[in-house]
Amino acid sequence: MSTISPKEERLGLIQQIRKYQQQYYLNQPLVTDEIYDQLMQQLRELEQQQSVSSVESPTVRLQGDVLSQFPKKVHQFPMLSLGNTYSQQELEEWARGIENSLSTESKEKVEYICELKIDGLAISLIYENGRLVSAITRGDGTIGDEVTENIQTISTLPVEVGKEHSFEVRGEVYLPKKHFHQINQTRKKWGEVLFKNPRNATAGTIRLLDRQEVHRRKLDLFVYSLLGTTAYSFHSKQIEKLKTLHFPINPHLKLCSSIQQVVEFCEKWEKQKDDLPYEIDGVVVKVNSIQQQEQLGMTAKSPRWATAFKFTTTQAMTQILDIEIGVGRTGVLTPVAILEPVALNGTLVSRATLHNYDQISRLQLYINDWVTIEKRGEIIPQIVLVHPEKRSDAILPIVPPTACPACQSIAIQEEGEIDWRCPNPLCAGKIKEQILHFVSRKAMNIDAIGPSLIEKLLEQQWIQSVADLYELEYEKLIQLERFGEKSVTNILQAIEYSKQTTLSRFLFALGIRHIGQKTAQILSRHYGSINAFLEAKPEELERIHEVGPIIARSLGEYLQESENRQLIQRLLHAGIDPKVQTSAQKEVANITGKIIVLTGTLSQPRDRWKARLEEAGATIVGSVSKKTDYVLVGENAGSKLKKAKQLNIPVVSEQEIESWFSSEPQE
Repeated sequence: MSTISPKEERLGLIQQIRKYQQQYYLNQPLVTDEIYDQLMQQLRELEQQQSVSSVESPTVRLQGDVLSQFPKKVHQFPMLSLGNTYSQQELEEWARGIENSLSTESKEKVEYICELKIDGLAISLIYENGRLVSAITRGDGTIGDEVTENIQTISTLPVEVGKEHSFEVRGEVYLPKKHFHQINQTRKKWGEVLFKNPRNATAGTIRLLDRQEVHRRKLDLFVYSLLGTTAYSFHSKQIEKLKTLHFPINPHLKLCSSIQQVVEFCEKWEKQKDDLPYEIDGVVVKVNSIQQQEQLGMTAKSPRWATAFKFTTTQAMTQILDIEIGVGRTGVLTPVAILEPVALNGTLVSRATLHNYDQISRLQLYINDWVTIEKRGEIIPQIVLVHPEKRSDAILPIVPPTACPACQSIAIQEEGEIDWRCPNPLCAGKIKEQILHFVSRKAMNIDAIGPSLIEKLLEQQWIQSVADLYELEYEKLIQLERFGEKSVTNILQAIEYSKQTTLSRFLFALGIRHIGQKTAQILSRHYGSINAFLEAKPEELERIHEVGPIIARSLGEYLQESENRQLIQRLLHAGIDPKVQTSAQKEVANITGKIIVLTGTLSQPRDRWKARLEEAGATIVGSVSKKTDYVLVGENAGSKLKKAKQLNIPVVSEQEIESWFSSEPQE
């Protein structure tokens, strides 16, 4: 009678568990969770007895200490977001645009591949020589958190795929409905705040510092894209390759030869989405041909060759009470519906954007009408349906504005434009929005200046443009009510610190129409200096990669206006020095590679210290541990300073760190 060796028993158990994992992500589990957990425990015991383990063993992924922080990592390929469509008409219009764009460049028929849009957390997986070396969250699309160890707790994800493979895989981490409800039951039992939905639970879980807790929550994953290789001519072939390497692929995907088949696929899953064991919020539609994808290219925010068809979200009915007109930084007068407050997707909604007066005309909308609202993309409330059958005699027409509500200038609508605008360059409403944008965190980051202060400065007529901020004086600001010496000092320091900024931030801060963060970064890299940007010619702007005709025209018009050029010159004369930010960090002795904690009241805003230290290669964390290298201490430091002393962590002042920066040779 033959018997199997301990080694054969261990390897057979690994193979058996792998099989169960593969069937699990296909929604065809062969065993219960309890049996699966028993097999995992049996494997742990065998590995301990034999003092061996395989890198592919599920148990290896759960070893390691509790994490102390997540380092930041730059994406090799930017993680762009997708454009959205919300109806069959919008989807057909998107496809028509695709086919018209390709008709002059390619005779190849357009095929589409449809994938369920998993409602989870996007992840980038980097494999080098066949081994998973890094997992990075989307972050801002350029830089994300590296969460490799937590991702390795997902048992369906292979950590080795053959030494000949070096590539990047994109996917979506999600929490199955069953485990979401189990987690919330446990949280309710212990009096903890419940997760609102599986997506929020996934995002919270993947950033937990306790790896064992991440494993206990049983996240899962579907992958949907392969980057870093030119071996495949079609997206569908990439998916087939990922399947052969045992990556978890969602089984519900379809190759469609026409947009009509795409529409049918979307309609099917909008009806059947509740039958799935995980949440989906739409369908992702992609052009299948890689060559056609390359021909279509990208916009500044998203690929032109893909879109997300979003399912109808939860809706609510309410009544329009009034119309309010908002004034944007470019003078656009936007109608906003004031609603009878109504609960929608867990929030109380009392306002909904109407975008423009053409939309009001299309909806045939009146004040006091009853309407259905929904959150498109679950963010912005919008009116999607009007109920004329509930209309009463109390309705009032909604007409375009005759004047700007902020300055009473006559509203204009230029030929070919949908929007009504305020033409007054000195409009207080426009100026306020321009300054709010200019000082915002993603622009010049003058965090000491907020809406209430801007209103006070405008009332006093101390500012009429963003350039006036740099001429504010202590003697004036100290006169403001409830502004003491410390507040005024902080404001002036924040303004002074903002002078050292990057060219991309500066261009974004100018508030040029159609110029977002991504486009500002493209322009910064292309021109390299503010002087070169100011010399840009309209005909050359459109030739810049990812800058289309609309953006080029907007930039050209902006640069041709003498008032805009004078404003930029005033800002530069005030001392703003925008530089191109390189991808490489400037190393600073005693800072680069160190873990630093900030505590107490610092003379500079904490965000600014954090940015400076991170640019020099430091990692900023929120709590003191044995791994901390320095604690930067300001006034009135508390428990963090005490713990640093207990652990003998070096404590440094702002002056000491400034000396480290100043001791570096100037480039």
